[in-house]
Amino acid sequence: MTHSPDLNRYHPDLIVEEAKNGWRVVRLNRPKSLHALDESIVTALLRVFEDFHHDDQVKAIWLDSTTPKAFCAGGDVRKLRQLVINQEVEAANKFFEQEYALDLLLHNYAKPVLVWGEGYVMGGGLGLFMAAPFRLVTPHSRLAMPEINIGLYPDVGATRFLADRGSIGLFTGLTGSIMTSAGAYGIGWATHICDTHRDIVLQKVIDIDWNHYPAGDFRAIDDTLNSLHRPVAPGPLQNSLDVIYSVCRGVDFKYDYEAIIGLNDARSDWLRQASENLQKGSPATAALTWLLWQWGKQVHSWNEVFELELQISDWKIRHADFVEGVRARLVDKDLSPEWKVYSELSLKGILGDCPPVTSIASWNTLLKQYGVID
Repeated sequence: MTHSPDLNRYHPDLIVEEAKNGWRVVRLNRPKSLHALDESIVTALLRVFEDFHHDDQVKAIWLDSTTPKAFCAGGDVRKLRQLVINQEVEAANKFFEQEYALDLLLHNYAKPVLVWGEGYVMGGGLGLFMAAPFRLVTPHSRLAMPEINIGLYPDVGATRFLADRGSIGLFTGLTGSIMTSAGAYGIGWATHICDTHRDIVLQKVIDIDWNHYPAGDFRAIDDTLNSLHRPVAPGPLQNSLDVIYSVCRGVDFKYDYEAIIGLNDARSDWLRQASENLQKGSPATAALTWLLWQWGKQVHSWNEVFELELQISDWKIRHADFVEGVRARLVDKDLSPEWKVYSELSLKGILGDCPPVTSIASWNTLLKQYGVID
């Protein structure tokens, strides 16, 4: 691989390299923060992928990080929290704008993108991961949308990619449950499981002889990765499917909420942890997540999804639970958030006094349908 000076102009925490056969390698390099995303880095990534989209020399892109501990553990929510406290909400929204523009670009990308999802792949990291056609995990991967713990909500396209997975997606969003490679592959979040070292897998794809594949570049990569794929034994997610379907019916918010919390005496550690996450999590996040899943089931275009999420994010970071949730988990680390208290744990009881109304008619119709607004 060659270090081209002009490729390293994008951002000090991004390594961008040119490899043979039209490949480019992009690496997140923020190991101390588990490669957390802030506005500067998502803006730089957006420029990288826009440039590569228009560059005829580029055939395919490999995206990973410099450490096996995490591909990307999410957005830099501490920084976002500080912006909100400083009453710089517009600056916080700029981060979401750039992040969602990057996710949207990748969902609509014409060239193959491979993401090596080793270690933690969470929040904004999972948003990037899910936007690529080739999503590789290893036996050490841990995937989640854990926003219930910090009073945000599953964004970065999760409004649709959780809804696409039915009850499992709803359960994952409400509980922030961590998925192993087995679970991620089982529900189609990951396309391949590799127990081979990253550099060997990377070399194999870089060595692809495109001329052997008149069917196209995507087929060439798929065949190569299929030869490296190694199935693993079922994980806690697969072993809990019957329970998930019984507690997450997606018909009545209160039923689902109480049924999941009722798993506090389940035999499985994983289910008990899910129950605890929801019980200790932000009720406003739970209510919002449940409604977004309902909206996402209507299968909206990615453009519409990110348009809605942009407005919902603006609403959510102004909600007291966000600043408090990040404080409790990531700033003071006392793990004792004081969420807003509600007299009734229903959709209207939680969201009715300050509903997340947007300019998107189908969302507002849903709020009416579930009695959040009149």
